[in-house]
Formats: sequence, C-alpha cells, structure tokens
Amino acid sequence: MKIILLGYGRMGRDVEQAALERGHTIVARYDINAPLPAISSLPPALQGAECAIDFSAPDATEHHIRSLGPLHIPLVVGTTGWNNKLPALLEFMRQCKGTILYASNFSVGANIFFHAAAETAKLINRFADYDIAVHETHHKMKKDAPSGTALTLAETILHHVERKTEIVTALNNRAIQPKELLVSSSRIGDVAGTHTVTFESPADAIQLTHTAHNRRGFALGAVWAGEWLQGRTGIFTMKDFLFTT
Repeated sequence: MKIILLGYGRMGRDVEQAALERGHTIVARYDINAPLPAISSLPPALQGAECAIDFSAPDATEHHIRSLGPLHIPLVVGTTGWNNKLPALLEFMRQCKGTILYASNFSVGANIFFHAAAETAKLINRFADYDIAVHETHHKMKKDAPSGTALTLAETILHHVERKTEIVTALNNRAIQPKELLVSSSRIGDVAGTHTVTFESPADAIQLTHTAHNRRGFALGAVWAGEWLQGRTGIFTMKDFLFTT
C-alpha cells in the first residue's frame, strides 16, 4: 500500500516502521509542524495513495476526515478524544461515500480483551452481588485521561449491565453511587498501556487485564486494518476487522 501518515509522533513513527516491515510505502507525512493543507483534489505527492493512518489530535482528525473522505482515500483513525464529533463526522463520511475504520485501540489482543469483557458483563448482569470498576495506566506523556480504550471498555459494560448507567471518572470526596461505573487512571513512567476491569462480589472477584508491552501491537493493528480496508467502502470498527473475513 501507499500510505499517508497523519501525525508523526511516537505512534506515527511506530506505524511507519510496521508498514515498512510489511512492504508498504509512506508517500507523505503530516503533523503539527507540517499539517495537511486544505485540499479539494489530490496533489501529485498523494496520487495513488491507498490509505491514510491517523494518530494525530482531535481537531486535526476532523480536518483530515473532511479533506480526505471525499477523495475516497480509506482512513484508519486511532486518534482519541473526538467522540463528541463522531456522529457528525460519520454522517459526513456516509454522505460522501467515504471509507473509515476508527478505534480507540488497534491492538488485536486488546480487542479480544474487549470481547471477553463484554461476554463477562453479559453474565454478571444476572448477579447483582457483583460491582464493577475499570482502571487504566499509561505513560506520563499521555494527555487524555481516562484513555479512549478505558472509555470504550466502560461503554461496553454499560451496554450489557443494566444496573450501571453512568460513567464517572472522579468522585470528588463522595461515595460512589450504585448506578455509577468508576473509570480511574494512573500516569507513570513509560507504560504503553494496561487496562483492567474488576468484577467484585463479597464471595470472590474476577479481573480481566490487558497489558501492552510496547506500542508495536497498536501500530501493527492499524497497518493490518489499512490492508483489510482495501476494496471496501463504508464505516467500520475493529469488530468488523476481527469478525469479518
């Protein structure tokens, strides 16, 4: 594939390495210092681009989607923090018949973890003795908290556990309410990412944990997603990638 990199920080560089190892070509790199210009048609440098992989910033991601979507370059978006804009931007992609696969986490292992957490939550829904909490730990340079992955995990739990209806990320010196699901965060060192969901009852506890040893799994998953998008049109998530052959 000929790939456009949108965002060239730590994740962008990891994506580049994973793409090159798989025989792909990087045709352009854009970041905060050299942003994607406003375009209505493909400039010569981007002719033949087959995928754009975005690990940038929320405001930049909106610009990338609105610029490249109508030009029918498939977008793989791993940027987090733009959920408030998601419905409008997905509708925009539908209108322009664009192609996008978006996820808060591109690690295949993490997405299998999501599936395991969802299936456990379905069973726990029957047993009111079990309370639930989510905790995530990331490196000290990460700007958003909780992580997009933790919020995706929490939303999955709310979808399957009827007694949990609200996500809270801080208690502000008060007791948690039964309907609330606490999502807490730690920032320390160079931790690539650890997410744990705990199901706790007076009798026992179940803990599901995914630990990323480095960022390679996220980068490789994004490249695999770009490969999977070839020949497809529409709006996709990692569930589609994992469960559609």
